Amino acid sequence: LIAMFQYGRVNGYLTVALIVVGVLPLAITFFVVPQLPDSVAMAFNSAGEATRFGSRYELFWVPVASMLLAIATLINARRSANANRDSRVAEELVYRRGVRNGVVIGVLLTACTIYLLYSAYTGTGISFGF
Repeated sequence: LIAMFQYGRVNGYLTVALIVVGVLPLAITFFVVPQLPDSVAMAFNSAGEATRFGSRYELFWVPVASMLLAIATLINARRSANANRDSRVAEELVYRRGVRNGVVIGVLLTACTIYLLYSAYTGTGISFGF
C-alpha cells in the first residue's frame, strides 16, 4: 500500500482507482455470468436483433483484457517514472500521466463490459432505427 503513494498522494489515489477499474469488470462478470443461459446473444444488427450466439464464457474476454491492461499500465508508468529519477517533479508527472490514461481506458472498458453483459442478459442490442 505504501508503494502506491511513493509518487505522491494524488498519484496514489489514481493508482487505487486504476486497480479498481481493472478488477471491477471481472468482479461484475463473475457475478452475472452464472445467471445467464449457456448460449447468449453476442452480436446484433442495426435493428438490435441478435445475429450471433456464443457461450456465456466469451463475456470474460473484455474484463480479462481490462485487468491485464491495468497491470501493464501500472508497470509501464512505474518504469517511465523511474527513468526520470533525476527530477522528482518529472517523475511524478510522468507517473500521473500514465496512470491517468489507464484510468480513462479502464472506465471505458468497464462501460463496454456492462453493455455486453446487459445485451447478453436481455438478448437485445442497441437499435439504430434503420
